[in-house]
Amino acid sequence: MAEFAIGMGSNLENRIGNIIEGIRYLLSRSGMGVFRLSGVYETLPMEGVEGGSFLNCVLVGNFYGRVEELQKDCREAEILMGSKVRKNNSSRTLDIDLLFFGDATRDDEALTLPHPGIQRRLFVLKPLSEVWYRQIPGLKATPEELLNKCSDQSRILKIYDTPVRGCFWEVPS
Repeated sequence: MAEFAIGMGSNLENRIGNIIEGIRYLLSRSGMGVFRLSGVYETLPMEGVEGGSFLNCVLVGNFYGRVEELQKDCREAEILMGSKVRKNNSSRTLDIDLLFFGDATRDDEALTLPHPGIQRRLFVLKPLSEVWYRQIPGLKATPEELLNKCSDQSRILKIYDTPVRGCFWEVPS
């Protein structure tokens, strides 16, 4: 069993619905254990990504399997929700990034762990700090410590509060 964190975002169509459906898909996969969800934050696209504002959140949990299996499940969720195979700078129906997986450190064509963008992205650190209080494996710092050092000054607005453990956000119909 490994503890993991994934960041999720959407900037197309029903953004919160896309995220919830992606989470439901991941939770239906074998190997998925107990999980916690952060609140949901709205941010502007960064790094040249097209489209409107993103909704972003973080899911942390336990996974009973190999990192490659979780990575494959994340990619399948993106594709099922209509995201392009090659993202480049296109808008995203659903974007999922594996932030860390147990104590694994890795840097190859298929995967980099911990995710190289964690330290410089407010839209990752803010929600991660709500659900992960220990040091991030491979970074030797907590999300809170990294938040205090983060140079990202982009606007970030909390849209939905952190839900009760094991629940989704209360979203108006």
